[in-house]
Amino acid sequence: MLEANGLFNESFYLAQNPDVAAAVQSGVIANGFQHFIESGQFQVRQPSPLYDESYYLSTNPDVAQAVNSGAFASGFQHYITLGQFENRNPSFLFNTSYYLTENPDVAQAVAQGNITGIEHFIEFGQFEDRSPTPLYNSSYYLAQNPDAAAAVERDELTGIQHYINIGAAENRRFTPFIDPEGSSLPNRVATGDTTATSTVFWTRSSAAGPITLEYATNLSFFNPIGVLNTTVTDITEPVKLEVNNLAPNTQYFYRFTNAQGVSSVGNFRTPAPLDIQTELRFGATADGQGELMPYMSVNNVPERNLDFFVQLGNTISADTISPDLPDVQQATTPLDFRTKYNEIVSPRLELNPWANLQASTTLYGTWNDQNLIQNFAGGENPALSPQQFFFGNEGQFINDTNQFNIGLEAWKDYNPVGNQVYGETGDPRTANQQKLYRFQPFGQDGALFVLDARSFRDAPLTQVPDPALDSQINQFLASSFDPNRTLLGKVQLQDLKTNLLDAQNAGVTWKFIFSPVPMQNLGLFESADRWEGYAAERTDLLQFIDQNNIQNVIFVSGGADGTIVNELTYQLSFDQPQIQTDAIEITVGPIGQQLNLGEELIPATFGSEMINLSSIDTITQETKDFYQTLDTASSKDQLVQNILNNQLNQLGYNNPIGLDETQGKAELMQGSYFAVHNFGWTEFVVDEQTQQLQVNVYGIEPYTETDIKTSPANIINRQPEVISQFVINSV
Repeated sequence: MLEANGLFNESFYLAQNPDVAAAVQSGVIANGFQHFIESGQFQVRQPSPLYDESYYLSTNPDVAQAVNSGAFASGFQHYITLGQFENRNPSFLFNTSYYLTENPDVAQAVAQGNITGIEHFIEFGQFEDRSPTPLYNSSYYLAQNPDAAAAVERDELTGIQHYINIGAAENRRFTPFIDPEGSSLPNRVATGDTTATSTVFWTRSSAAGPITLEYATNLSFFNPIGVLNTTVTDITEPVKLEVNNLAPNTQYFYRFTNAQGVSSVGNFRTPAPLDIQTELRFGATADGQGELMPYMSVNNVPERNLDFFVQLGNTISADTISPDLPDVQQATTPLDFRTKYNEIVSPRLELNPWANLQASTTLYGTWNDQNLIQNFAGGENPALSPQQFFFGNEGQFINDTNQFNIGLEAWKDYNPVGNQVYGETGDPRTANQQKLYRFQPFGQDGALFVLDARSFRDAPLTQVPDPALDSQINQFLASSFDPNRTLLGKVQLQDLKTNLLDAQNAGVTWKFIFSPVPMQNLGLFESADRWEGYAAERTDLLQFIDQNNIQNVIFVSGGADGTIVNELTYQLSFDQPQIQTDAIEITVGPIGQQLNLGEELIPATFGSEMINLSSIDTITQETKDFYQTLDTASSKDQLVQNILNNQLNQLGYNNPIGLDETQGKAELMQGSYFAVHNFGWTEFVVDEQTQQLQVNVYGIEPYTETDIKTSPANIINRQPEVISQFVINSV
């Protein structure tokens, strides 16, 4: 059995308690252990990194009750006497069930009554580099602490031994989920899926125990509308609370307060009812990677007083190595994915722009392939998928697999979305699956339609090679018009059509359709992944909008890695002429993304991707060399726009990038309709009186992870500026 002195760490205790250290130094008390036994344990002082009184009492209410009744002097006494034998967890740092599961030899010895799990770890496990908890990430700890890594390399001690004996006393981090010197609400707060009468509140606490939510119409929280309570037991799992007693068109404030008394405040507005016309202001972006935190490209969002913000997928890059998950090329476990999501809403370089954005307005969102694994298609048979190694071969569709659900649940955990599920739809690929499609009107000014373009799509076509023969191009285009292939799934497509008609019939001016992938024709470059690879369904949707005279439709799309604005056309088949519609697409983002070309990292913007990834048969070496001599984003934009327009003409699209201003429907006020060399976000403002739509594209100079490491001050001083601005008049 482990005795009290075996769980006590003298150096840690004295480092954490300078008053005790001074008393020991002056001879008032013999040592820290004597102080802890006589008084410290009753003052909720922590005797070791492996035991935390607050955690133990918070996660064991029966023990807390026993201590309060006087049956035990402290939780520590209970743990030494009973808790270790009952396989209770003494702190975040030691998870008994995990330790025994990961170490069957120890589990066998414990079952035989020879030793307890915590006793084995202290006497043997830490020296054998056995991990005490899934929260402890050895790669993360050593990457964050080069001196520890060097000591481990010299075989002086193990990583976990270094943390227990040195790192904990110095408040070093053993996990990205806990910052000993930071807030215990490190991700701040958020709301999402907000309707006129409901919303989902969200936060994550790194302190176990009770947490309280208050929401009110005043910042003082006097006479709050509601107070909700819950308990945090798993600090990697965010808290989500849904309420449905809100009023339309109302400003709300809310506050989470955790077991440590730490609070974080946010605000949001509920949508206006259909009979009200008022200014509507919202933002959107796409495509981010934790490697490029902090996201300075959205640093100005809170000051814009938005009604809502939309994140169009690829919130993380699950298949690249990032600072909080070193040595992991592809996330697979729930903890892997949670680490990735936590990374983008945690402070870095003492800044947290994305968390600040979330606290300033309400969110809507969807996911895309990089939230799980690149180029996956939820409606594909996993046994036939190129990602079979990842998904396995069980189930009719990828969206039936365990790995799909691990990724989706992690996305849902770290986004303030409600739990909506398709019922018995009669369609096996959507029946009883999670429903991410959302429809929400905002008075008469506009309506939001958020699409899920990953969960139900058919397998992508084989991408046309570069360079390509005419026969290969024609085969791809012909195959894309197969009417049996779907991007959205027939149930989601029908929901979208129904809601578009509902909005039109209700007199809603603007219909904003949020798609994770572009709708417009952008040529052969990566076309298999966009709507162009599902051309029959693309035509079906655009024709429906056209024939039903659904007016003022704007597709707001991610996945293009830049701003590309164009009017939308469609064909009845690949060899037929283009049919003009009144619908428009505005692509957005990225918030911050990079490409690894093997020898160097480059910002993943549409312009740099197109130049660097196209063969010299498509873009000549002379053109590539000339591109490298250009020193402004606008000059590079112009060159890439010319290249793209030429490629579109060669395919017979004859629809150059931009909006036709001759009819007075649109006016460019600043910049260009083509901005593909920046990180940023896009703001949409509907004027209350005229219903004119103004679009403001904000951008910063793009950068890579190397830039952050070598010149962080240069990156954090970049502030979003308007790089493009235009207006569109409603019909």
